[in-house]
Amino acid sequence: MTLTIGFLAWLGGTKLRRGALLSPYSLMLLILVSIFGVRPLLMPDEPKSFGFYGIDISLGFGDAAFLGFVGTISFIVGALSWGLLVARKQEPLTMTDLTPVQSWAPRRSVFIAWSLSIGWLLLMIVIGGGVGFLAQLFGGRSEAVISKLENVPAFVGALPAIGCLVIATVRFRYERLQPYSRSQNIGYWLVAIGSIVPPSALGTRRYLIPCVIIALMGTLSNHWQKRIKPSWIVVGVVAFVALAILPFVRSAGSRTARGEADLVGAMGAYFQDVGLRGTLNNFFLSYDTEMFNYVAYMTQTMGKTIPFGMGRGTIGELITMPLPAAITPFQRWADYLLTQSFGANCGYQSACPVPSIVGILFSDLALPGLVVGMVILGIMAARFERHLMASDGTMTGVLLLTAGFAVAFARGNSLAQVWIAVQCFIVWWVVQRLFLHSSKEKANESQRHRPASGLMEERNSLKLPVDAAGRKTQLQ
Repeated sequence: MTLTIGFLAWLGGTKLRRGALLSPYSLMLLILVSIFGVRPLLMPDEPKSFGFYGIDISLGFGDAAFLGFVGTISFIVGALSWGLLVARKQEPLTMTDLTPVQSWAPRRSVFIAWSLSIGWLLLMIVIGGGVGFLAQLFGGRSEAVISKLENVPAFVGALPAIGCLVIATVRFRYERLQPYSRSQNIGYWLVAIGSIVPPSALGTRRYLIPCVIIALMGTLSNHWQKRIKPSWIVVGVVAFVALAILPFVRSAGSRTARGEADLVGAMGAYFQDVGLRGTLNNFFLSYDTEMFNYVAYMTQTMGKTIPFGMGRGTIGELITMPLPAAITPFQRWADYLLTQSFGANCGYQSACPVPSIVGILFSDLALPGLVVGMVILGIMAARFERHLMASDGTMTGVLLLTAGFAVAFARGNSLAQVWIAVQCFIVWWVVQRLFLHSSKEKANESQRHRPASGLMEERNSLKLPVDAAGRKTQLQ
């Protein structure tokens, strides 16, 4: 039921529109269905999948399936309630005060993004103690590499993703008035493609997925409502398969075992070994969706051997996450759960499961908290499209960043992802204020000198009216 209802809600909510497919509603619903819809259907045919760091979760299987169903349905109900009861009754948004983007911004944004990626490269050399560390880094995850990257701020690894946010925000706002030229488009995609190389060094998708989503969404200000082309489905499947393979070849040992030290070669060898069916089966039964097992384990412990968090797992985590562990007044909830369950915190080659947003809400506030929390999350996701289309300036960057981290938020340690996103926002905000910000008066002056032929005559399928200054005026 979770799979069927979830898929129908995804199809009905997106209608295969380009922008909607990349929205938080679509992305979070897909990851919820993967964890709580697909995985439990495959597990009975794979007895080993009932193991969870040495613990048999068979007794909690039914409870986890139920909680996943409740969480997914609550998310859908929240989104539907907003769309049916609120959004249709709202007055059209008036957008007569959008700030035009100056003509030099696209080129400068590309330069800034390249500078951030180069900055990542230089910081890795400094952190690693020399150029030789880069070979170690791209050779795959190892204990030596992890030890050198320990305590490095999250924004350092996210610099390429921040670069993507820079170019995407500029393009999303700029193309409301004028499409990118051929050279601007080439420069944009060169940066986007280049930004995925650093995150792939360790085979992690933490920043790779935001790079891809943010870059794609940045091109959709005038194409949001258009449906995807059939050929794009093939591209999407290939991209999904590549992302599914990545974790299985991220360690140095997994690469050399296949005779390929480089990431691309190891990915190709992996696919040859297991094929498409094996790749998909491994994805849905691996740690990519083991959050189901974590919830199954929680159902046997929460409220029994481990007390519910009663706010520590949500509000408490948000407050303490930025603080160093040494000055935190109490143990963080995520660490508390791990120590109570496995005797140690998350570490290299040790138990490091993540509970998903369903697990976080359940472990903190039990079933009522799960229902209420997921309904609220669904409402927020449903509001995304309307607010993005009407956004300007800083808010556009905030919303694009939100879309980029939607998958990680729903799947992993959600509150930790929030803090990483906050760090990314701070760096992005400083960069855009220093190098891309201009007063509204200057922007309007630049707009008055822009040739009239440059304004887009054909608007997107939202049919937003254009006033004399070339601004969209209403959004239904």
